[in-house]
Amino acid sequence: MERANELFEKLKNQGKSGIKEFILTRKAEELFLDFKRSADSGSGKRLNDNDRNNLAKAISGFGNSEGGVIVWGIDCSRGFDGSDVATAEHPITNVRRFVSWLEGVISGCTIPPNTGVQNHPLEIDSEGNGFVVTYIPKSDHAPHQERQSQRYYIRAGSNFVPIPHDVLAGMFGRRPQPNVKCNFLAYPFSTTNRSDIEVTLGFHLINEGRVIANDFFISILTLGTGGPHCNLRFSPQNGFHMYRSMTCRSIMSPRDVRLPPGGWLELAQMILKLQPPFTGELKIEGTFGCGNALPNKFTFSCSEEKLSQWFDKIVPTLETSQYEDGDRTKIVNELLGI
Repeated sequence: MERANELFEKLKNQGKSGIKEFILTRKAEELFLDFKRSADSGSGKRLNDNDRNNLAKAISGFGNSEGGVIVWGIDCSRGFDGSDVATAEHPITNVRRFVSWLEGVISGCTIPPNTGVQNHPLEIDSEGNGFVVTYIPKSDHAPHQERQSQRYYIRAGSNFVPIPHDVLAGMFGRRPQPNVKCNFLAYPFSTTNRSDIEVTLGFHLINEGRVIANDFFISILTLGTGGPHCNLRFSPQNGFHMYRSMTCRSIMSPRDVRLPPGGWLELAQMILKLQPPFTGELKIEGTFGCGNALPNKFTFSCSEEKLSQWFDKIVPTLETSQYEDGDRTKIVNELLGI
């Protein structure tokens, strides 16, 4: 998960406590995080022009960089080290209305629009006041020009700065890259005399980019299996090759395997056998990707206590319950923290 998306999901889950933590710790603005106090706290009849301008600059700057998050309703001041730090709450009036205003202007903020922008309201009282979190992903359609100033921005430290000409020229001249994501699909559970559970998880690669992708790979490091009777094994699919080195497994595609935009394929399967006693955590770290593109990482982890609880909950139901595909995926996702 990219850093900006991680911040967005964290704030969605933590709500008001996440905002209070920022202020209590005097969280500094940084490459992926920007605080904004609304010019009128959302009390007007439409989105304030200053708020619209700040949004447009952020969509251009974050979209042309590595993505980022705006938290609306927090005031900043200069810290002792010169950085802008969160110092006070200035909640937005009627956050759901403020979200609708933001979403109404997004498409007109930049050329071309960044269609991945998301807004989430964090209500803190019965009147619907609170904070708004705006997630701006890194864009596959960069560079984005801010409409009003007709400038292109990037995120540099905690500021949005105009892109220098040579950098902009490089962005225009850059060839499109593949954008490979990994989906994890759980297959049916199995059990042997209710003494163990075997779970199979498929690693499916999807090309969300605009060009054909090839040279696919996944590297998996096993840091903990959960207990002495638990084990992990990996099975390459579709003619892929596996290389082993201690606790690491690397799987690569043959040279002739290519994936068009929108296409998907199963790279490998992970077969996980869980059997008590559970004496340690289950932890797996992975890296996946393809040629000519930056790799992505993932982590699966589950504590000893959670493994025991999950096993005791699932085993009694295996003989009597018919799990649909969605149920199996949800249960395994819950176990592995996907």
